[in-house]
Amino acid sequence: MEIRIQLPQDFPMHSLMQISDYLRKNDVLVADQPDPNSEVYSPENYFARDALGIETILLPDRNVVSRMAQAARGQPIDEHCRKAAAIMAFAMCLDVEIEPSISFHEMAFNESNEAAIEELGWFRVADNNININEWIAAALGQSERISTVRTPSVVEHMNLAKPISRWRKNYVVALKVAELELNDRLTAIERVSMLLHWMRDDFILAGPSITLPCLYFAPNSPPRKRLLKGLRSADRREAVKGSKNAAWDITYLSDLTRRIDGAYPQKKRYILATFDQQLKRMARLVVGEYSDLDPLESFAKSIAQWWPAKDANFIADLLNSCLARTRDADWWGKYEGRSDPVGDFISQGEEILLTWQP
Repeated sequence: MEIRIQLPQDFPMHSLMQISDYLRKNDVLVADQPDPNSEVYSPENYFARDALGIETILLPDRNVVSRMAQAARGQPIDEHCRKAAAIMAFAMCLDVEIEPSISFHEMAFNESNEAAIEELGWFRVADNNININEWIAAALGQSERISTVRTPSVVEHMNLAKPISRWRKNYVVALKVAELELNDRLTAIERVSMLLHWMRDDFILAGPSITLPCLYFAPNSPPRKRLLKGLRSADRREAVKGSKNAAWDITYLSDLTRRIDGAYPQKKRYILATFDQQLKRMARLVVGEYSDLDPLESFAKSIAQWWPAKDANFIADLLNSCLARTRDADWWGKYEGRSDPVGDFISQGEEILLTWQP
């Protein structure tokens, strides 16, 4: 089907293409479906979606949102702020909505509710009130700061610091991954196998949370230190903190998949924006990288870059069998009468990390 699009005469097409190339070079976006040709950076795809009435929504992580807010405050445009400005300019040019809610929950949880609400006010300045040409100039390295800074309007009070349900469940999984990693008697494949069986038999089995152990336990994994920071630190509180941070990464993924699953028939498409290499890797595992394969075959092929082929196939087959298993009345009976089973898992997991000794 041929689609003809008429753009305004003053539309900054040349600048948009330069920004597209810059974002592609820095690779900060993840599409909501397999994207081998990096079409997420191609403006013509967004023009076509708009002509078909398809809305595109960008989901930025905490670092991206914070840099957008910093730029809106008039702070100097450093390398990360420039990337954030490029994402903002790209979204403005292509009428892409930005939905940053998870990032503000993360900030409130890690810092304070007041800090998150203040930054939300500055993000709204960035998103709504500054001339697009200033964002374009910042994105192209043509200005050192946003000059037309405005005072943000008052943001209504809300409790952003209250842990959201998805994060609590993801935190349980991150704690379990940490516990298994600290057991030096286990092999990599035994750790993944034990985690999947535990999620199937005792907790919940969710696709986004599987990506963390598949990267972290892999024998040929890319650098792992940012996935579970401080795990063997002498200060055991650092191990707990690292698991909490990993749970936020998983939460961005679970939010993305939840939105993708609900996108039809609402005619919506989603993009994750992040500077974090590990989060990008996990997001592409969740979305899938091979459109010509079924999801589990695609998953096995993707993780085979970090696992021996036989282990990658074993993990995919085990995941498939775990997903296929239904839960009977006996399983649900284990949790009858427990007011907060997720909280119980959190307490147990934290105790294991806090009392671990090498």
